[in-house]
Amino acid sequence: AAAAAAAEVPVLAAHAEPSFFSTLQGPIQDVIAPGHWVGQLAGINSKTDRWEFADSSPEEVSGALVSVLEGLTPDRRAKLLMPELRIARADASAVHVLTWTKAEWLDSLDVRLEPRGSGCVARASFYATGLVPTSVPLAPLINIAMAWFPFGSAEPSRGGPLQDFRLRAIKGLLAKRLEPPQLVPAEP
Repeated sequence: AAAAAAAEVPVLAAHAEPSFFSTLQGPIQDVIAPGHWVGQLAGINSKTDRWEFADSSPEEVSGALVSVLEGLTPDRRAKLLMPELRIARADASAVHVLTWTKAEWLDSLDVRLEPRGSGCVARASFYATGLVPTSVPLAPLINIAMAWFPFGSAEPSRGGPLQDFRLRAIKGLLAKRLEPPQLVPAEP
């Protein structure tokens, strides 16, 4: 059932809508992601992790990830500094999500899924797409011009890298969602 649900997930918004300019420019900036060009090489505002799921298929992981993201409370989304998000793709091979901060900086979550034995391996990346928020007119062009300028974002509580914090939190929620239900013995 989870496999069928994951295979047919439509493009969704989670609880909030980005501004008019972000709605228009966000998908363009997501594709070109000029903030990721230097960031991925320098390890700034970009993080990639490998997640292993020994007993979950790519379809199950994809479906569980979508469920986790759609189920984030407003408080949890605020703590992750991604109050607005859109699931652009969700299938057995990948999940791609556009996330906006309150100020409408666009960051992308990209999870690639590969089957491994009875489970799967996920390559999860979270990265900033540009220095200028997508709510600013012509942001993708400005961000192309500013692509050489490295910039970083800190997590809200401890000051570590924001993308590391987000990936840790999402992985924890995903692992919890994929745990088999625990049977509690009935009292005699």
